[in-house]
Amino acid sequence: MRILSTCVAAASLFVILGACKKQDDSAAPSTVPSAAYSAYPQQPPYPQQAYPPATPPAPYPQAAQPMPTAAPQPVPTAVAPAGGAMAVPGPVAFQCQNDVPCGTHHCNVQYGKCAFPCQTNVDCITPNSCIMGLCVPAPPQAH
Repeated sequence: MRILSTCVAAASLFVILGACKKQDDSAAPSTVPSAAYSAYPQQPPYPQQAYPPATPPAPYPQAAQPMPTAAPQPVPTAVAPAGGAMAVPGPVAFQCQNDVPCGTHHCNVQYGKCAFPCQTNVDCITPNSCIMGLCVPAPPQAH
C-alpha cells in the first residue's frame, strides 16, 4: 500500500511539473493573416446616403373635455368591536387594513396592524377567545 501511494505521489509531481513548465514563445501563433484570408477581395465601403432633415412631429391636439376618471372604490376596513379598546400591536404584528391578513385576530386600524398579541377577547374575531396572547377557538361548552 505504501508503494502504491508513493508511486501516485511521484506521478502527480511529474504531472504538476510538466504543467508548470515554461512554454516556448516561438511556438506562439503569428498575428499576420495567412494567405487564405488575403484571397478574399476587399469590399468597397458603402456610399453614404443623404437623408432629408428630420421634421419635428406635429403636436397632439388638446382634448376638448378631460377624460373621466373612475372614482376610487372604498376599501373595506375593520370595524372596532363594541366591547372596548383594542390592544396595541406588538413589533411582530402583520400590516393590515382589514381583518383578512390577521387570521383569528382583529385588525387595529388605528395602528394599521393586527391586534397581536391579544389582551382581551375584544382583540379576537368571534367565536375565538384570547388565551396567553393568542386568539384560539373557544373550547366547547359542557351541556
